[in-house]
Amino acid sequence: MMASHSSSPRALALSVVGACLLGGLGVLAPSAAQACGGTFCDQGPQVMPVDQTGETILFWLDESQAEPFTEAHIQIAYEGDAERFAWIVPVMAAPEVLVSSQRLFDNLLNATVPTFTLQFQTSDCIGDDSVSLCGGVSSFEGDFIGDTGFSSFGDDEVGGEEGGGGIEIIDRGLAGAFEYVVLTGSTVDEVVDWLDEAGYAQDEDAPPILQEYLDEDFLFVALKLQSGAGVDEIHPLAIRYPGTEPCIPIRLTRIAAVEDMAVRALFLGDQRVASSNWPMVDLNFAALDWVGNTAASYEELVSLAVDEAGGRAFTTEYAGTSALVNQNGIYSASWNAAAFAEIDPTLVVEQLDAQGLYECGFDDWGEGEEICQFTHPQVQALLEKYLPVPLGVDPMEFWGDLAMYADGIDLDAWMASPGFSADFEERIVIPGQHGIEMLDGSSQLTRLYTRISPHEMIEDPLFHETELGPVDNSYSATQISDCNGEVPDYLELDGGRTLALPNGVSASVPGAANARRISLAPATGPEQVQTDNAAAIDEAIEDFNREFLVGPQAGCSITSARAEAILALLAVFGIAGLQRTRRRSR
Repeated sequence: MMASHSSSPRALALSVVGACLLGGLGVLAPSAAQACGGTFCDQGPQVMPVDQTGETILFWLDESQAEPFTEAHIQIAYEGDAERFAWIVPVMAAPEVLVSSQRLFDNLLNATVPTFTLQFQTSDCIGDDSVSLCGGVSSFEGDFIGDTGFSSFGDDEVGGEEGGGGIEIIDRGLAGAFEYVVLTGSTVDEVVDWLDEAGYAQDEDAPPILQEYLDEDFLFVALKLQSGAGVDEIHPLAIRYPGTEPCIPIRLTRIAAVEDMAVRALFLGDQRVASSNWPMVDLNFAALDWVGNTAASYEELVSLAVDEAGGRAFTTEYAGTSALVNQNGIYSASWNAAAFAEIDPTLVVEQLDAQGLYECGFDDWGEGEEICQFTHPQVQALLEKYLPVPLGVDPMEFWGDLAMYADGIDLDAWMASPGFSADFEERIVIPGQHGIEMLDGSSQLTRLYTRISPHEMIEDPLFHETELGPVDNSYSATQISDCNGEVPDYLELDGGRTLALPNGVSASVPGAANARRISLAPATGPEQVQTDNAAAIDEAIEDFNREFLVGPQAGCSITSARAEAILALLAVFGIAGLQRTRRRSR
């Protein structure tokens, strides 16, 4: 990334994102340039349930045609002045730039987010025909659930256009709220000079990295918001290119990256996806803080496990059927851009209501103030562009009764090119239709995650399809408590393992690794296990349990018992119950 340059009055905060194409191309999502200055910026430990502030890349591997293609869909987060938004993407070939769907991202993230369920069981003190030492189950679902720069395009021809200073302008166009230019140069100095003349700020650390990409025959796609577009109009973009080997150009990110930066990648296709050149890690979920701050603990667990793999690795958060993704809200057959072509502006919201994009309601009790909202993230952005709210008027009050505020409608804004209908088609209808096409055309969905620091961003991760098996995103544990308080609490984890809870809280197991397994998934050949810590972790847990679990052994469960055993247990429970009753009577 190129940071702002205070000495230049036209300086922009430039978020630099790369796209590798080694048989294919991939894209890294730009971050909120003013807020965090890097390309992968998660605003706090919010991965669970869904971290809407984190950057996410979605790759669609489209093999439905004679020539396979990959689409890299990029979720863009930015805070700051619209005029200062700019973005550079290194690519190996001039791509097709498309508008993507935010609702598709939302539904994918909601479907694949890791979930952790902690159940509670307490041994009963009264038995019947069967003895339940772990009855009274209650369930808690963990709520733990990314200056101007360009002049007007005009009607210039784009093929091989000279941009001055040795720069070749290969393509330029519009994609939703964005303008883009595809360019190349013989040297990094030519590229830097062009960026400087176009109003992009420079960073002294950027040229050597840009030179690396030039040496590898990359082009650059420069993007910015169209003149007059506001930050609220920012939407996801997609870059389509030939090939099926995505890549994230992490090298360019390190210029202004933050420590322990989160990177999340989703893949839609017909097989599970793994990294070709970075290790894959299976997490040791016994190291998770199940009874405390599970969300923060999960982030730390991923970070530590990745460090154990050398600082560059991914964990698979989900791999399986794509059918679990809810398609509601991505697209509706009722969306009709033509209905807005000749419409009176006072009837726009009424038509949005008819198409299911505007709704009003009261709270669950049917009382209080009526609340109205738009059901698609781009609707309000288009209204702010074409039906701007008069000064001093509440936006929802204005849009909710445009007829009453007819005199306040800005007709110049309403008649601006390309028009509400055209933008509605390009930013809402077409991306929604394409989102459904992607889901329907893919049988498998993979979600990978890592955390990485700048000094580790020295190798771009590549990805490929693999025949590895599925990975569930739901995890559970049961906290066992003895009704008499004679046995310390412990956890029953997936797979039947038990883990002591000293004083009822999670504690680190000495000597236990955070990565249960570290492996490589090469493009060809079987998976290669580099490190298998499973036996050592289990042994460390056994030693830990021996230190903290006293009395009856952990592993309590509902079992059938012989009559004499039932009588003996009932006698014990009865005495205990009598003792407690007498204590209370005193």
